[in-house]
Amino acid sequence: MKNTFKLELLAAAALMASSVAHAAPTVKANWGIHDDPAEHASVSFLPNTGSFDHVFTFNLTGWSDLVSIAVTNDFSKYNINGAFLQFWKETSTDGNYTNDLSLGSFSFDSTSVGADFGNLGPGSYYYEIKGTVVGLKGGTYTVDSYISAVPEPETYAMLLAGLGLIGFSARRRKV
Repeated sequence: MKNTFKLELLAAAALMASSVAHAAPTVKANWGIHDDPAEHASVSFLPNTGSFDHVFTFNLTGWSDLVSIAVTNDFSKYNINGAFLQFWKETSTDGNYTNDLSLGSFSFDSTSVGADFGNLGPGSYYYEIKGTVVGLKGGTYTVDSYISAVPEPETYAMLLAGLGLIGFSARRRKV
């Protein structure tokens, strides 16, 4: 009878451990409105950390081009395997980072890797970064996010109208 109870206790502990492994990602930072040209984060890990799943959230208030760069700082006894960045547009309001729209992803290592995610409209976005710390002294990674404003269509219309007026004035002076 005691052995059965011990087995049930071990099974319950294993079930709880597996549910912890599949828990929601950890929000490492909320950058708020990503109106600065660059956002930056560096994360360090202690040895034996194992797998991680981090989220960095931000909002865009206007149309922007977005470029992301990530790198693991692997040197000597610091190392992260399987580092992976995925970029998401938040479409649900459940706060669990599920059922959202994936806009792209890339793997990265000690060689800096980046991606241009293109022209994005206003809304809530986030980076999800995953990997496994395998270094004897832990590991670190860095992620940078750069935006540049995209001109509104009205700006292009004003530019063309201005060029047309300049062309009209130059032609009128020649005649």
